[in-house]
Amino acid sequence: MAQIKRRRFLGLALDGPTIWLSYLIMYVWPWFLEKPRHLDWQASLAALPVFLIAYYGSFDLRGRAAWPGIAVIAAISLGLGQLTAAASIIMLFAVMITVQSQRGRPRYLWLGGMVAATVVAVAIGWVSWIFGFGAIFFGGLAAAATAANSLLQDQTEELIRARAQAEALAVMGERERISRDLHDIVGHAFSTVVLKSDLASRVIDSEPERARSELDAINTVGREALQEIRSAIRGLNQSTLIAATGHVRALLEAADIRLTFSNTAGPLPASVEHEVAMVMREAVTNVVRHAQATTCTIDIRREGPTLFLDIADDGRGGPIVFGNGLEGIRRRAAALEVDSADGVKIHARFPLEPQP
Repeated sequence: MAQIKRRRFLGLALDGPTIWLSYLIMYVWPWFLEKPRHLDWQASLAALPVFLIAYYGSFDLRGRAAWPGIAVIAAISLGLGQLTAAASIIMLFAVMITVQSQRGRPRYLWLGGMVAATVVAVAIGWVSWIFGFGAIFFGGLAAAATAANSLLQDQTEELIRARAQAEALAVMGERERISRDLHDIVGHAFSTVVLKSDLASRVIDSEPERARSELDAINTVGREALQEIRSAIRGLNQSTLIAATGHVRALLEAADIRLTFSNTAGPLPASVEHEVAMVMREAVTNVVRHAQATTCTIDIRREGPTLFLDIADDGRGGPIVFGNGLEGIRRRAAALEVDSADGVKIHARFPLEPQP
């Protein structure tokens, strides 16, 4: 960044001020053809430092801050124009700074003002018609070229801002994804651990082997949950339906809820399979926590370009409150319907990506 700023300061870049000073060759070119008068070169040398200060000082300014520099350069051009028609080239610098520093009405007012001042100067005989032609014609070309360059710069800045916004949205989306995955993984895992630990504590005296089996299952669930959490944080978590079905069966079995499962969808795109698996896990976790159900039915099927996931229980039903769990399901599914009149029935739809 320091190198870029220094290069910009020296004006050696193609869009910097120093490179454009090469046009001043056109101002001194007549001197190589005919020896200049003393007044010509003395006035030019006297105006040079004033011109350079105004030019460099206003090159990167915008709006009203550039007005003094524009006025000074235009005045120098008109002043030297009384001595030589070549001074019209100086007007190009005032035009260029005007176009790149002003927007909207101020730009046209300044350009119109310079044209008017040039016409008046020609009309009263202060400058020659050659000066007027050069200032207006070549000034118009400079204005068009500078306007095109300014438009390109504006579009480039807009693209940079749009890219920054897209990156920020991507970061927010990734954070939301991780949050949803962690909520679903942790909620499901802890529900399973709580149920199995309760079961183990009830049978530890009468059925020690079964209690030991439940404790082993708790250990397995904890390890799997830890691995899934790590994968989710790394952005690599893609839960499969096979793994999710195993977790769901274990959780419902620990809660003494009978599962009826059907999957006729066939192979699914990885992204869709992940979302369906996470929705199924979260929905079953809610069944175990809140439904007080004895049965749970899960049906996954494909109809054309749409995948349907239906989950129903025979629990208490009642008013539905969209907390983190259901909100997470709604964000994952393309469409979601919840019916709680008789138990809770969840109908979720997912668009399928075209298969290769």
